[in-house]
Amino acid sequence: MSIVDHVIGGSPADHHARELPRDVQPHLWWFTSSRGAIVLGSAQSADLVDRAECERLELDIVTRRSGGGLVLVGHDREVWLDVLLPSSHRLWVNDISLASAWLGHAWRDALLDLGVGETSGEVTVHDGPMERNELSSLVCFAGRAPGEVFIGRSKAVGISQRRTREWVRFQCALSLRWEAHTMAAVVADSSVTAEQLSGLGTDLDLDVSDVVDAVQWHITERLAAR
Repeated sequence: MSIVDHVIGGSPADHHARELPRDVQPHLWWFTSSRGAIVLGSAQSADLVDRAECERLELDIVTRRSGGGLVLVGHDREVWLDVLLPSSHRLWVNDISLASAWLGHAWRDALLDLGVGETSGEVTVHDGPMERNELSSLVCFAGRAPGEVFIGRSKAVGISQRRTREWVRFQCALSLRWEAHTMAAVVADSSVTAEQLSGLGTDLDLDVSDVVDAVQWHITERLAAR
């Protein structure tokens, strides 16, 4: 089974509107946004964000295909990767709570290869059930979902998924620069403060091309193994 990888540019809206492939090969979609955006989970209402503030900050408001909370993208805030797995692949798992475990461990191994954790804290994968709090339904990086990667108590890699009978689309975001003040500013609920959001995501001094190479290697190794 071959693996198809793409490096995709353009607007967040165009990327999140992409249709699933017509073949039955695993796909890796690396996305580099041409614009800043606040990306809502599939079940979230646009009323959760302050449209005027988003316009002032030149942030598009976009809804992704997978679930979860708000994510800030663009301007080197994150590394975004969609991993698309056909149901015929041996890594397909029907149990949603277990489906992304292999992917989270691939991200963790890649970050360890890049030296993350040597000074910033232990790098772990959340292998337990979903852990929610008062902010997790609003902001992606506030909760702890199965397969997500943490450095200490801060989320490094958020993972959400959209499933059909034929495909699962894992949407992954590695936090390179966590902007608590920006997130608080664009949330319509004025009671949500930057202090509450501080430290939810990671700040990582990593070269994006190095991240792509390391993550691609570890994911491809798992996809290709028999």
